[in-house]
Amino acid sequence: MAGILPPAERRTSALVALYVALSLLLLLIGERLPQAWLRGVGATLFSPFDRVVLAGDRLASSWRENQRLHQRVTELELENSRLRDQLLDRARLGDRPVVPGGHDLPLKPVELLALSGEPVPASATLGAGWFQGVKTGDVVVTSDGLVGRVSEVYPGSCRAALITDPNAPVACTVESTGVLGIVRFVTAPRPRLMFTTVAFTDTVRVGQRVLTSSLSRRYPRGIPVGVVTWLGRDPSGLMQAIEIAPAARMTRLRHVFLVPGPGPVPTGPPAPGGRP
Repeated sequence: MAGILPPAERRTSALVALYVALSLLLLLIGERLPQAWLRGVGATLFSPFDRVVLAGDRLASSWRENQRLHQRVTELELENSRLRDQLLDRARLGDRPVVPGGHDLPLKPVELLALSGEPVPASATLGAGWFQGVKTGDVVVTSDGLVGRVSEVYPGSCRAALITDPNAPVACTVESTGVLGIVRFVTAPRPRLMFTTVAFTDTVRVGQRVLTSSLSRRYPRGIPVGVVTWLGRDPSGLMQAIEIAPAARMTRLRHVFLVPGPGPVPTGPPAPGGRP
């Protein structure tokens, strides 16, 4: 029979026979064998394998724990960044701009959603509208100074024309001297904010602040508009050319305040002696 079977099957049969013989032997003399000695031998033989398996399990467990810790740290960092951003936003919203002139103006904090205009922003979209009590003509300010004026109101948002809009002039005055003029944005020969209609007989110096005038029909008086940075002569040669730097940083706006304005201004020709 053994000669008939293939070599592989013969080896299998021999192993099965050996296992059966060892099983019978253990059944007969198992109780007489020194079990403690056998356990010691087995522990000695398999101890390195147990240590390798245990080290692998600890390594895998440590990796999973490290991954969870990294995930938690990332979540906490993101949450911390979000909370810090909210705290900064609340600090900005709570920083009420100081408006010269002693006026206790009611301020409504509003988030700025978008700026429009190239190369200098000329209008802004604000995150408040009819539902929040915003009206056409409300004045937009920051703690630094004047930003613009609400020109269109929608249910949940509004559009504001900034002082950098060429079609949004502002009647202003020089803080220390009371010199009157009109601040308007010009695009030629380069974009800049100009304090116009100032005669040569009026004294204006670099560094003086320009504020909204009491003659303005659109803005409360005393709101900072800008600072004089350059003096010259206008093309006609009859008036001074005065350049000012805006008080509010138009390209760094995020939150602004709304001040109730006098309401819509008639769109027809201005009345004699009227002011922007």
